Amino acid sequence: MSKNQLKTIFNQEVITDLAQRIKKVFPSFDSISFEQKANRNLDNLELKQRSTQICTALTSHLPSKFEQAASILIEAMGEDDKSGGIEGYYGFRFMPFLNFVAVRGLDNPDIALNSLEKMTLHFSGEFAIRPFILKHPDITLPRLMEWTSHRDWRVRRLASEGSRPRLPWGIQLKPFIENPSFVIGILNQLYNDSNLVVRRSVANNLNDIAKDNPELAVETARNWWNSGNEIARWTVSHGLRSLIKQGNKQALSILGFVGGDNILVNNFQFQPKVVRIGDELNFSCNLVSQELEKVHLVVDYILHRVLANGKLSKKVFKLKQIELSPGEKIPLSGKHKFKQLSTRTYYPGIHSIELIVNGHSVGKYDFELIKRG
Repeated sequence: MSKNQLKTIFNQEVITDLAQRIKKVFPSFDSISFEQKANRNLDNLELKQRSTQICTALTSHLPSKFEQAASILIEAMGEDDKSGGIEGYYGFRFMPFLNFVAVRGLDNPDIALNSLEKMTLHFSGEFAIRPFILKHPDITLPRLMEWTSHRDWRVRRLASEGSRPRLPWGIQLKPFIENPSFVIGILNQLYNDSNLVVRRSVANNLNDIAKDNPELAVETARNWWNSGNEIARWTVSHGLRSLIKQGNKQALSILGFVGGDNILVNNFQFQPKVVRIGDELNFSCNLVSQELEKVHLVVDYILHRVLANGKLSKKVFKLKQIELSPGEKIPLSGKHKFKQLSTRTYYPGIHSIELIVNGHSVGKYDFELIKRG
């Protein structure tokens, strides 16, 4: 679901549901006034704006004492549905409750962190906890480390997801971008967690770290890989994905992708040779190994595309992983759809497909992209 679609989760029906939940546990709550304020100009607001408006409405209708207000919201969430809002979208309705804690509880960190620990069972608190990491690291960081051994996977996940240096849509944690040592300590406790959702968060966190501290990410991944734990190896593979796409030699070697200097490409073909915007380009070739022993290869391709200003941009796309023995030849094929996207616009001109094997460029081939009609 896109961010644009997500915003519709905060609609009049959901706001009424939140009001009824609060009214049930706090009878003096003015639900009519709350709904009027929370629904104001809702259709013109984006996801975060809607959540912020609901949070603001909560602030003006709940008790001024933070501990009492937080307790009301926790009780209003109801019974634990076991999801934590991770796999589905129902939990998103509680996002303003966690925003409330992040705004109103910032001067009461102990109570606020206790509240987030409970609330994250309904909707993950990785956005709400970030202001506390920045303003109260002396209180928040030990709590995050404590949560790595929590009995509930959703709280363990919060320790990892909440400490991601570059969490999408979240406040960047610049201290962790500059020095992620504390975060590595968190991940070292969770990389082989029994829950896949926790491990996925760990991998995403390591991928964040790799963007600014690739050597530390590689060193950490190597330690996990060498533990011999099969579960950990999935975490490593997923966590190194950006470095693998960049052709980082150390990251490739951890996963067993060594060599590839002596791979030849022959009989490279495009079909069609001239592509219209909106159509699909198919390409094929043979890879021939001139290595002296069997090699494990990760094969990607880079699309070099023309931008509106005539300059070239490049993006790496995954192709496949293969094994090649000395002298062996193997067919390889791929395709690329030139469909216009909100995140990627195609323009006419000479484009290129560049094949990358274990980080080595083994061939670059031009084709023409033209307008439709």
